[in-house]
Amino acid sequence: IETTMSTPVVTSKWAGTFACSGMCQRKQLMGEEFSKKALERYRKDGKPLKCKQCVAADEQTERENAAKRKVVDDNSDETRRRCAGKCERVLPKASFNRNQYSKGDGKSRCRDCVEQSVKDESANQAKSKEEKISAARKKVDDAKRSGNAQQILAAESELAALEAEKV
Repeated sequence: IETTMSTPVVTSKWAGTFACSGMCQRKQLMGEEFSKKALERYRKDGKPLKCKQCVAADEQTERENAAKRKVVDDNSDETRRRCAGKCERVLPKASFNRNQYSKGDGKSRCRDCVEQSVKDESANQAKSKEEKISAARKKVDDAKRSGNAQQILAAESELAALEAEKV
Protein backbone atom coordinates (compact mmCIF):
# COMPACT_ATOMS: atom_id res chain seq x y z
CA ILE A 1 0.00 0.00 0.00
CA GLU A 2 1.43 3.33 -1.06
CA THR A 3 0.36 6.55 0.62
CA THR A 4 1.27 10.02 -0.47
CA MET A 5 0.88 13.27 1.33
CA SER A 6 -0.83 16.14 -0.45
CA THR A 7 1.46 18.80 1.04
CA PRO A 8 4.98 18.63 2.41
CA VAL A 9 5.41 18.56 6.17
CA VAL A 10 6.82 21.81 7.58
CA THR A 11 8.80 20.86 10.66
CA SER A 12 9.64 24.46 11.62
CA LYS A 13 6.00 24.90 12.71
CA TRP A 14 6.09 21.89 15.03
CA ALA A 15 5.67 22.49 18.74
CA GLY A 16 8.69 21.79 20.87
CA THR A 17 11.24 23.39 18.59
CA PHE A 18 12.00 26.53 20.64
CA ALA A 19 12.07 27.74 24.27
CA CYS A 20 11.77 31.30 25.62
CA SER A 21 14.59 32.67 27.77
CA GLY A 22 12.47 35.64 28.91
CA MET A 23 10.28 35.98 31.99
CA CYS A 24 7.75 33.33 30.94
CA GLN A 25 10.35 30.54 30.42
CA ARG A 26 7.84 28.66 28.24
CA LYS A 27 9.06 25.60 26.38
CA GLN A 28 7.99 23.79 23.22
CA LEU A 29 7.02 26.94 21.32
CA MET A 30 6.54 27.28 17.59
CA GLY A 31 8.68 29.59 15.50
CA GLU A 32 5.89 32.13 15.02
CA GLU A 33 6.02 32.95 18.76
CA PHE A 34 9.34 34.73 18.07
CA SER A 35 10.31 37.60 15.79
CA LYS A 36 11.98 36.77 12.50
CA LYS A 37 15.09 38.68 13.53
CA ALA A 38 15.35 36.80 16.85
CA LEU A 39 15.08 33.45 15.04
CA GLU A 40 17.79 34.50 12.58
CA ARG A 41 20.13 35.47 15.46
CA TYR A 42 19.34 32.16 17.21
CA ARG A 43 20.11 30.11 14.10
CA LYS A 44 23.24 32.09 13.26
CA ASP A 45 24.84 32.71 16.67
CA GLY A 46 22.83 30.53 19.06
CA LYS A 47 21.71 33.62 21.02
CA PRO A 48 18.89 33.01 23.53
CA LEU A 49 15.33 33.58 22.29
CA LYS A 50 12.66 35.78 23.86
CA CYS A 51 9.06 35.25 22.73
CA LYS A 52 7.02 38.17 21.41
CA GLN A 53 5.03 38.31 24.67
CA CYS A 54 8.17 38.72 26.80
CA VAL A 55 9.59 41.32 24.43
CA ALA A 56 6.30 43.26 24.56
CA ALA A 57 6.26 43.05 28.37
CA ASP A 58 9.87 44.30 28.53
CA GLU A 59 9.04 47.19 26.19
CA GLN A 60 6.01 48.12 28.29
CA THR A 61 8.09 48.06 31.48
CA GLU A 62 10.75 50.19 29.80
CA ARG A 63 8.12 52.72 28.69
CA GLU A 64 6.63 52.87 32.21
CA ASN A 65 10.06 53.34 33.78
CA ALA A 66 10.90 56.08 31.27
CA ALA A 67 7.64 57.84 32.09
CA LYS A 68 8.53 57.70 35.80
CA ARG A 69 12.02 59.11 35.12
CA LYS A 70 10.61 61.75 32.87
CA VAL A 71 12.03 65.08 33.81
CA VAL A 72 10.41 68.18 32.41
CA ASP A 73 12.89 69.84 30.06
CA ASP A 74 12.83 73.49 29.41
CA ASN A 75 10.26 74.18 26.71
CA SER A 76 12.60 76.05 24.39
CA ASP A 77 12.07 75.71 20.65
CA GLU A 78 15.23 73.60 20.20
CA THR A 79 13.90 70.78 22.40
CA ARG A 80 10.36 70.77 21.02
CA ARG A 81 9.42 68.53 18.13
CA ARG A 82 6.28 67.67 16.17
CA CYS A 83 5.06 64.10 16.66
CA ALA A 84 4.81 62.18 13.37
CA GLY A 85 2.23 59.82 14.89
CA LYS A 86 -1.53 60.22 15.03
CA CYS A 87 -1.53 63.05 17.57
CA GLU A 88 0.69 65.41 15.49
CA ARG A 89 1.29 67.61 18.55
CA VAL A 90 4.40 69.71 19.14
CA LEU A 91 5.93 68.22 22.27
CA PRO A 92 9.06 68.64 24.43
CA LYS A 93 11.96 66.20 24.15
CA ALA A 94 10.83 64.40 27.32
CA SER A 95 7.71 63.17 25.50
CA PHE A 96 9.85 61.04 23.15
CA ASN A 97 12.04 58.07 23.95
CA ARG A 98 15.69 58.33 22.92
CA ASN A 99 15.29 56.15 19.83
CA GLN A 100 12.28 58.05 18.47
CA TYR A 101 13.77 61.48 19.21
CA SER A 102 16.99 60.60 17.36
CA LYS A 103 15.00 59.92 14.15
CA GLY A 104 14.61 63.64 13.62
CA ASP A 105 11.78 66.06 13.08
CA GLY A 106 8.89 64.67 11.05
CA LYS A 107 9.78 61.04 11.77
CA SER A 108 9.67 60.89 15.58
CA ARG A 109 6.63 59.49 17.38
CA CYS A 110 5.83 60.42 20.97
CA ARG A 111 5.58 57.77 23.72
CA ASP A 112 1.77 57.82 23.62
CA CYS A 113 1.67 57.22 19.85
CA VAL A 114 4.25 54.42 20.08
CA GLU A 115 2.28 52.74 22.87
CA GLN A 116 -0.98 53.05 20.91
CA SER A 117 0.74 51.62 17.83
CA VAL A 118 1.93 48.58 19.82
CA LYS A 119 -1.60 48.00 21.15
CA ASP A 120 -3.10 48.34 17.66
CA GLU A 121 -0.57 45.89 16.22
CA SER A 122 -1.30 43.23 18.84
CA ALA A 123 -5.06 43.70 18.31
CA ASN A 124 -4.57 43.27 14.55
CA GLN A 125 -2.58 40.08 15.10
CA ALA A 126 -5.32 38.64 17.33
CA LYS A 127 -7.97 39.61 14.79
CA SER A 128 -5.96 37.99 11.99
CA LYS A 129 -5.73 34.71 13.93
CA GLU A 130 -9.49 34.77 14.56
CA GLU A 131 -10.12 35.36 10.85
CA LYS A 132 -7.88 32.41 9.93
CA ILE A 133 -9.77 30.16 12.39
CA SER A 134 -13.18 31.23 11.07
CA ALA A 135 -12.00 30.63 7.47
CA ALA A 136 -10.78 27.16 8.50
CA ARG A 137 -14.16 26.41 10.13
CA LYS A 138 -15.91 27.42 6.92
CA LYS A 139 -13.53 25.14 5.01
CA VAL A 140 -14.47 22.25 7.36
CA ASP A 141 -18.18 22.89 6.77
CA ASP A 142 -17.66 23.00 3.00
CA ALA A 143 -15.65 19.77 3.12
CA LYS A 144 -18.35 18.04 5.18
CA ARG A 145 -20.96 19.11 2.65
CA SER A 146 -18.86 17.68 -0.19
CA GLY A 147 -18.56 14.34 1.61
CA ASN A 148 -14.95 13.81 0.48
CA ALA A 149 -13.16 12.15 3.43
CA GLN A 150 -9.73 13.37 2.35
CA GLN A 151 -10.92 17.02 2.17
CA ILE A 152 -12.68 16.69 5.53
CA LEU A 153 -9.53 15.31 7.18
CA ALA A 154 -7.31 18.00 5.64
CA ALA A 155 -9.70 20.81 6.66
CA GLU A 156 -10.12 19.50 10.22
CA SER A 157 -6.35 19.09 10.57
CA GLU A 158 -5.81 22.68 9.48
CA LEU A 159 -8.45 23.90 11.94
CA ALA A 160 -6.93 21.85 14.77
CA ALA A 161 -3.47 23.29 14.04
CA LEU A 162 -4.79 26.87 14.09
CA GLU A 163 -6.69 26.30 17.33
CA ALA A 164 -3.60 24.71 18.90
CA GLU A 165 -1.54 27.80 17.98
CA LYS A 166 -4.08 29.97 19.78
CA VAL A 167 -3.53 28.08 23.04
